[in-house]
Amino acid sequence: MDPRRPTRMTIKRLPSVLLATFLLPTLSYATDNDTTDPQKARPEQAAKLSAIDVQAAVSDMDARTAESATKTRTPLIETPQMVSVVTQEQIRMQGAQSVVQALGYSAGVAGYGPNLRSDWYTVIRGFSPSLYLDGLQLPVTMNLASWIVDPYQLERVDVLHGPSSVLYGQGDPGGTVDMVSKVAGGPPVHEVQMQIGDRARKQLAFDYGDYLSKDGQWSYRIVAVGRKQDIANTPFGSSRVMVAPSIAWKPSADTSLVVTANYLRDRLNASDSFLPAVGTIQPSPYGRISPHTFIGDPDFTKYLKHEYAAGYRFEHRFDDAWTFRQNARYSRTWLDNNMLYGIGMAEDGHSIDRYAGIAKPDYRRLTVDNQLEARFNTGAFQHTVLMGVDYQSQRTSDPENYALGPAVDLYNPVYTPVDPAIFAPGAANYPQDLQQRQKQLGVYAQDQIKYDDHWVLVLSGRQDWSRSESIDYAVANASKAKQNDHAFTGRVGLVYLADNGLAPYLSYSESFNPQTVANAYGAPFRPTTGTQYEAGLRFQPKGTQTTLTAAVFQIRQQNVTTPDPDQINHPNGYVQTGEVRSRGVELEARTSFANGINMIGSYTYQDVRNTKANDNTLNKWPVSIPIPRELASLWADYTLSGGDLAGLGFGGGVRYVSSSFGAPDNSLRVPAYTLIDATAFYQLPQWRLALNLSNLANKVYIAGCYDATRCMYGSGRTAMLSATYDW
Repeated sequence: MDPRRPTRMTIKRLPSVLLATFLLPTLSYATDNDTTDPQKARPEQAAKLSAIDVQAAVSDMDARTAESATKTRTPLIETPQMVSVVTQEQIRMQGAQSVVQALGYSAGVAGYGPNLRSDWYTVIRGFSPSLYLDGLQLPVTMNLASWIVDPYQLERVDVLHGPSSVLYGQGDPGGTVDMVSKVAGGPPVHEVQMQIGDRARKQLAFDYGDYLSKDGQWSYRIVAVGRKQDIANTPFGSSRVMVAPSIAWKPSADTSLVVTANYLRDRLNASDSFLPAVGTIQPSPYGRISPHTFIGDPDFTKYLKHEYAAGYRFEHRFDDAWTFRQNARYSRTWLDNNMLYGIGMAEDGHSIDRYAGIAKPDYRRLTVDNQLEARFNTGAFQHTVLMGVDYQSQRTSDPENYALGPAVDLYNPVYTPVDPAIFAPGAANYPQDLQQRQKQLGVYAQDQIKYDDHWVLVLSGRQDWSRSESIDYAVANASKAKQNDHAFTGRVGLVYLADNGLAPYLSYSESFNPQTVANAYGAPFRPTTGTQYEAGLRFQPKGTQTTLTAAVFQIRQQNVTTPDPDQINHPNGYVQTGEVRSRGVELEARTSFANGINMIGSYTYQDVRNTKANDNTLNKWPVSIPIPRELASLWADYTLSGGDLAGLGFGGGVRYVSSSFGAPDNSLRVPAYTLIDATAFYQLPQWRLALNLSNLANKVYIAGCYDATRCMYGSGRTAMLSATYDW
């Protein structure tokens, strides 16, 4: 059967289904427009609620604020930027086993490839996202060492679409992911969760928090996860241990301090399962390569990662106008990794050549963010002014070595041991011992000006100074390379708040990202810079739990490296004359009905191209990360609210990913695919039982290709049964 046929049938129906998702809440509003707004009915109670309380009161699926977007407590409808929020309830309902999986129903976010080593095989608006936890940047690492956050640890995930350098500093222009942790300071929570699933999955997790003092000034919370499971497409297992304790002190309504810590250990035997295009998406005389093919080595492959973090969040309100906040965190992650990965088909046509690699990177990062916020009026104008200074420092130690390993038959694998001698000095290998130190100091200011309760103008500016030093001790007579950069980034946005819940907006924003490599003359490359124009529309019908968002955008990233035209004098050299342009449309809808139905829908169309390049990639799609042209998703769940079966519910979703290119000249096309998810659950007063199925039809598909030698199968069907007890 042609594997693309179900995809064609599904995509024909998707536009009408998505249109229904966007229109249903509007129709509901039209029929229920006489419903009393609860905040208008009880203004004295609404005034006492914090921004987080208001959000929770509206809907567990439809968040109404995102502090990450402005670093202030601002309603999303007043934010001139596309923002997607994945709540804790959505993570639980969909049974997400990773943060990337939790983002699968968000507009503009594409994940690719099953890999327990990294959460961040992800792209937003055509670029890799910047990663933050609780508003502070995580260590910047190679992909296989990226910081892992277990979804059970999180209250929510905010996705900021487009550049965020004006508040956060360096980063690519596609977007920012800010994960928000469960911490002490809220009401008591007592929860234990048990999970079993296919691939011998066994998990025990608990979330326990309570007061330490009778007056409620001191409280604590501990979130922990222990898990074992087999690894897909390998003969190995994996294990995870995560502990995240926190203590909160709130001596008054104006002052609070939350001290946090985090430890995570992942142990698994896994390698990049890169397979050739021939035998996966292209025909082979030997047949299709099984998605269960393991191209590592049972005796060589290993992966052990540790993550440590400790920090605090301090806030003090001086009066009704002035508030000071300081957030700080020290984090470290180190990795011990032996890997084997495919580099292309061998001459016999049924074996794959492999590189063997040893990597032991160590990343340490310190981040401190100081914020001073003022709220005041000047005549008819209401101001929320934010001034900040942040400092970031990262040390990287990255010893690696790669050498040609033994080939393995893709159809009848026999694993030849890796000879340690291939890594010896003088052998044909590629060692590095890179040591880097990076520092960044940023000063930023922002004014959110509200006029007549209908107009919101956001003006932001930031000046950054960055410095980096690097040296590769594996290179003979290597000298330390130093680089100093500075950049100013800005943002301007305008929102109009109509009385009927409509909020159109316009915005312009900028980004910059320092580079750590040098050109053929030894001079450091300049930072890449980015600009974005965005226009959007939000709709929050009053008296409903609905948010509809639409956005159109265009991003240009400059100073992109492209091959040096003078390859005779500068072989394999690069110059900074390249440019990437990304433009598209994003739609997202979230709604909850009084009858127990929740719906989430999204659609993305994007066009990403190399608009300036010195080779055959000109006007082609970049393939350093797989970028689909279209994404569409729809999720719905229903909970019975009355009768003997009250609390029983079920739900399901469909995710469509269009084809993508898998070669620099775009000569290789990866087929589109459609996945189906499902859940059934039973909510009792203290128990919640749930079954979650991902890729229900067990569809076999290629999630993406970097080139004709490196393609990755996507995840097969997973099933998970969970029991959660609250008291």
